[in-house]
Amino acid sequence: MGTYRYKFQKGGFGLFLGIAAEATRLTNPPTMGVPVSNRVWLDASEVNNALYGNRLALNEREVAWLRVGLGKVSGDIERIETSPYILISVRALEIFEVDYAEAALAPAIAGWVAEKFNLTPRLRNVSRDSATGQFTFDWNE
Repeated sequence: MGTYRYKFQKGGFGLFLGIAAEATRLTNPPTMGVPVSNRVWLDASEVNNALYGNRLALNEREVAWLRVGLGKVSGDIERIETSPYILISVRALEIFEVDYAEAALAPAIAGWVAEKFNLTPRLRNVSRDSATGQFTFDWNE
């Protein structure tokens, strides 16, 4: 298991989030988690708050952001991994409450995967609409 710290700062906003996860290679479909692609699954059922040591209960939007980020790199994982199934289990998050934005979960898990599997990072740029607060990610697709 390794921790990846996603940091992005641009005039007027920043995204900061640490994520610790592990990859398990399986021969049968996982019994926990949700499929993100044909062979890559996500488990976010037992996530700890790395700063305070307590359990986090992620809401549906947070899990959806994790699925977005993992989905962006799942094809890359499938190209290099020979295991029939790869389960990515999120174990801990470092959430800085002042700067926390759920959207940071997507690039954080994608960055963790890129580091873990020695992949070229896909995310090129992040922008934020100051009127709506919505983030837009350029995934180099």
